[in-house]
Amino acid sequence: MKNSKTTLFVLLCSLSVVMSACKKEDIIPEEPTPAPVSTPAGSTTPVPANADGVMWAIKSSSTVQGFTIEIGTAVGVFMNGTTDLVDVGAVSVNSQNLTKASNNAYTFTPGQTMPTGLDFSSATDWSVAGGSGHTGFTYDAGSLVFPTGSAITSSATVNRANGYTLTSSNVSGADSTLFMVGNVSKTVVGSANSCTFSASELSGLSAGSSVVMIVPYKLMQATINGKNYYFGKERVNQLAVTIE
Repeated sequence: MKNSKTTLFVLLCSLSVVMSACKKEDIIPEEPTPAPVSTPAGSTTPVPANADGVMWAIKSSSTVQGFTIEIGTAVGVFMNGTTDLVDVGAVSVNSQNLTKASNNAYTFTPGQTMPTGLDFSSATDWSVAGGSGHTGFTYDAGSLVFPTGSAITSSATVNRANGYTLTSSNVSGADSTLFMVGNVSKTVVGSANSCTFSASELSGLSAGSSVVMIVPYKLMQATINGKNYYFGKERVNQLAVTIE
């Protein structure tokens, strides 16, 4: 998917330090818990192989100097028969427009007027204007519940030569859980709250400041206007670390 996954990773990592609606057509809800999907290195928003589009609602929690801040963000990507991302016009969630990047990835990033980002406490209403082979639609993903994930309890120092275990006290309600150290990631069962990275797995990381993440997530699939869309909710717990 070219540069889209790197773009999404950079946007999410930055949180650790500081659509017009269309009519609803032919929406057929399907299996709410599809099989776990692989996640390329550097990405926290998986894309199932058979997807025409994926829309993620994200609660991102960052722990900085003992304080935890939760921010609501969103990501949307759309394809049309290839792995390249396409422009589908305006995209919004809960009436807040996402910004389209040069690679056609859609993201919502908090700003001065919304410092804590999107509020997903009562609704997750998506709207896609349409374009590039995608007919416009709206979809209410409110029935999908955010998984639970507590703050990371691992050391803030990652010693590559010794390996590293990434842990939180609680993860539940997830289809799968992604663990990430820098841009090295593993996806395991949704109930896992701990994952160990070997010295060889971490050997390619550069020394210096970085971020570790634990990301429990859920996906549900719906066929809309003949296309295969996934709607996801994930909780991103992050911790700033030093890699040695």
